[in-house]
Amino acid sequence: MTLFEYLSVAISIVLSLSAAQLLGNLREVFDPARRYWVHALWVLQTLWLHVLYWWSMWAYREVESWNLLSFAFVLLVPALLFMSSSALVPSYATSVSSWDDHFFKVRRWYFAARSLLVVFAGLRSWLLLDSTPPPLSGLILVACVAGFVSSNRWLHAVLVVITSVAMSGVAYTRIKVGAA
Repeated sequence: MTLFEYLSVAISIVLSLSAAQLLGNLREVFDPARRYWVHALWVLQTLWLHVLYWWSMWAYREVESWNLLSFAFVLLVPALLFMSSSALVPSYATSVSSWDDHFFKVRRWYFAARSLLVVFAGLRSWLLLDSTPPPLSGLILVACVAGFVSSNRWLHAVLVVITSVAMSGVAYTRIKVGAA
């Protein structure tokens, strides 16, 4: 087993716990009596972000100088994904009476974690792979900061649509060119 394979197991465990938090509560999120489409779309987008992050990890197979600090730095992104996932869909999801109310109660926590995630994912690529983040990362960061600052419902509807399209563009680029 290579060092990359060993480290990727730990990363996969954190990603799995985070994705399970979302997947295990999708029924609750989409319950018609409580559903809020903006929240539901953020949940789906966050789930898709797990897939993109896991896929992007393949690029790190060529990193030769792993140490505890670089490993902890790479593990930070799945940890932030876990924090944003648990804010969006808590363990007590069955007791959430309104996803609309819940979303606006946790939006600052969610967008703080998402903003840090974008920053650290970009830094991770730059420091360990000597590559720049996708150009749409800046747009996603601005949207996350706007979501943190504003509680305007219309703005949140626009933000989730714009970031979903941007993330689709990032995914398309990675699929099209076969990049990790």
